[in-house]
Amino acid sequence: MEVTVLNLALLICFLLLGLQDVSDAALVDTVCTSGGGECVAVHADAVCDPVNLKCECKTDYIVDPGNADACVQDLDPSLDLPGLEVITTIACTTDGDCTTTDANSICDTTAGKCACKSSYIEQNAGCVTIIDEFTCDSSDATSCSSLDAKSECDATTNKCQCSSGNTAENGVCVAIINEFTCDSSDATSCSSLDAKSECYATTTKCKCSSGNTAENGVCVVIISGFTCDSSDATSCSSLDAKSECDATTTKCKCSAGNTAENDVCVAIINGFTCDSSDPTSCSNLDAKSECDATTTKCKCSSGNGAVNGVCQTIINGFTCDSSDATSCSSLDAKSECDATTTKCKCSAGNTAENGVCVAILGGYTCDSHHKSCTALDAKSECDTTTSNCKCSSGYTAVNGVCGTEKSSAESVRISWIFVTAVMFVVCCMV
Repeated sequence: MEVTVLNLALLICFLLLGLQDVSDAALVDTVCTSGGGECVAVHADAVCDPVNLKCECKTDYIVDPGNADACVQDLDPSLDLPGLEVITTIACTTDGDCTTTDANSICDTTAGKCACKSSYIEQNAGCVTIIDEFTCDSSDATSCSSLDAKSECDATTNKCQCSSGNTAENGVCVAIINEFTCDSSDATSCSSLDAKSECYATTTKCKCSSGNTAENGVCVVIISGFTCDSSDATSCSSLDAKSECDATTTKCKCSAGNTAENDVCVAIINGFTCDSSDPTSCSNLDAKSECDATTTKCKCSSGNGAVNGVCQTIINGFTCDSSDATSCSSLDAKSECDATTTKCKCSAGNTAENGVCVAILGGYTCDSHHKSCTALDAKSECDTTTSNCKCSSGYTAVNGVCGTEKSSAESVRISWIFVTAVMFVVCCMV
């Protein structure tokens, strides 16, 4: 009976020891889900590490040195708690004195103590990476940035991560644009970090791709995306020469006569690539333009010419230079500059039809009421056969204008014939 009681007592002891062994490893080895319910079941101050999916103590708490199943408040991480080695309290002379305790530690020879190597920090008596491993406090704005200026606390994971516009390189957050070392042979080396960036082969650093610029460390489209300063004339033009700042939206826009193509401002006339099958491809950008089917570029439509990149009516619209004989004729061969108005006008003998100068005689389309011709040349009329103006009976065209009266010329000719005949008769009588 005594043996049986003794055996039973021993069995109970072994069972208790077995349970204690499981309990010692229960918290840190417990597999959990993002909800963390499995961890709270072990201890109320335990949470689930979303990266490793293992339980750990929540922020500002550490595993109780006397009970591996419990979390206690970490009043001072620098304290050498009983039964728990703290990296920064270990004396050293070489790195080897430290790495035997934590592979991510080194020896600070000046202090003669171990320390976590660059981009690592001590937490729960071990060196962890600042980015992705350090458990931060999302309610404290400096919880991460005090360790890495370009980092912030992720409220979902309670882990430090690089802030917007930055990425981790060798464990340290660096700006994606102009700082991150990229691989020019990999087309996604930069764009996977910032969709509007690319690797600059010369510097092997990321840069914003064409048509984009950096704003708060992130690449944005210059046109309609970049926030500009309307008081600074170069706020946009320094980024895209053909752009300007819209004072209403404080966003860059293409300046007059230009439009965006592939996020870059190009001249509408002779610059923008149009669709010749779409009649509005150009005219919706400049009402007086059309698509040139040969070049697939916009051009000013008939009767119009480009002034500062914008199509204007040539006749009575284009501001010309009266000292330049070709100021107007280079746009419309039958036009000239009116020195008084400094506007182009049709030259003598010509008139505007559909915005283009045409010869009044033989060129202008008239109606059958004569007025459409006589209003332009009083000595002309409409030829009902050709529907073009012609000189009225008795007049002839001189330099495109109806002039000499035929009847007068004929009278003179007859008079000369009569005089000649009379002289001939007189001579004969003599």
